[in-house]
Amino acid sequence: MKLKALILESTGYYREVLGKILSDIGLDCDIYSSSKEVLEAGKKIEYTFIIVSRYLDDTTAELFLHRYREKYPIANALTIMLTADDVHEIMLDANKAGFKLVFNKKDINSIQTFLTSVLNNRTLNLKGKILFIEDQASVAAATVALFENYQAEIEHVTNLDEAKEKFSNNDFDLVITDYYLKNNETGDDVINLVREFDDIGKARIPILVVSGEADQAKRTAFLRNGANDFIIKPFDDDELIVRSSNLIENKKIFEQAKKQQDELTKLAMTDQLTGLYNRHSLFDIGPRYLSDAKRHKFSVSLLVIDLDHFKNVNDTHGHAVGDVVLKAVGEVLNNNCRTEDLATRFGGEEFVMLLSHCDSEFAATKAEDLRQAIEESKPNDLTITASIGAASFDSADSFESLFEKADKAVYEAKETGRNKVILYRSD
Repeated sequence: MKLKALILESTGYYREVLGKILSDIGLDCDIYSSSKEVLEAGKKIEYTFIIVSRYLDDTTAELFLHRYREKYPIANALTIMLTADDVHEIMLDANKAGFKLVFNKKDINSIQTFLTSVLNNRTLNLKGKILFIEDQASVAAATVALFENYQAEIEHVTNLDEAKEKFSNNDFDLVITDYYLKNNETGDDVINLVREFDDIGKARIPILVVSGEADQAKRTAFLRNGANDFIIKPFDDDELIVRSSNLIENKKIFEQAKKQQDELTKLAMTDQLTGLYNRHSLFDIGPRYLSDAKRHKFSVSLLVIDLDHFKNVNDTHGHAVGDVVLKAVGEVLNNNCRTEDLATRFGGEEFVMLLSHCDSEFAATKAEDLRQAIEESKPNDLTITASIGAASFDSADSFESLFEKADKAVYEAKETGRNKVILYRSD
């Protein structure tokens, strides 16, 4: 028998969208536009989801749920309010009325993601690691057992110092904290610990605050201070699990999106053949190197590396062998690149290295080491040589003028016999 959902929404557009979302994930939907229709339908059905718009043509979501409960059993239904208002401002009233979750109705993607997640995990296997801060032993024991029953890995601590140690040495998917702890510590201290952490990834971990606080302003303050959600104490076990599942799922979705974005950024900034940075990256990052050098008064040098007679390699051995040569040179540069340096493939057979904290003498030595390493690399049993121009910037240089100096030097190296290093000098 199919799971069922009740949708009560006065706007036709949202009725259609919600109906499609739920039917696409395998639910049968009873869809209504007014509370009167629902209450008069007389359907005593055990719904999986009861989704209600906050403002209806004939009542509000809060009043509807009160009247619905008087006539029909809600059982284990997940009650969700949809609103165009600020979710945080109405969450407390919604919870008091019996709604376990509130979503902004314009954020259709989040609603769809959440509903799909809940349905796919109807047995709600959380598959996450949770840091739980609670100083009451009985509450802690019951909560830990609850989460372990849903296959979550949970680390329980009782105070902020223990939380710091666990948080620093482990990777968590969710932090759950009681608001009032011993020794005058509060959930705000936990929030600050997480949000001010040096590791940006850890600083973004979702936080769920558990509180018996009745003051709406204080509850809103939790969210303003950096909490992602809160739950009223004493809480319903199902509600705690659903809220935790939602936060963990959103974290994983964010991480996946960030990973994809990082991959796209890497593709945009790197040369696909050699794995080095590309020309675009050089002209994006290079000026910042010089700006830092001027501000902090340290030296920067630039090497332009041009492979000698590379056209003959392609003409004689083919472009596939030419690619092998370019990749091998890229490896030489990468292996001789310090963390603070920037190695790039400028285009064709030309490479550029930007050397931070490197004066002209060091640049000449570095360039000669690279020249020898390229000659000794023997890709595809070929002897490959390079002409290298080196230049160090002075306070009057822009990145373009520094590059022009090194380019002039490499031109001189090629004109005077190749396979050599020329250091640019103003005379």
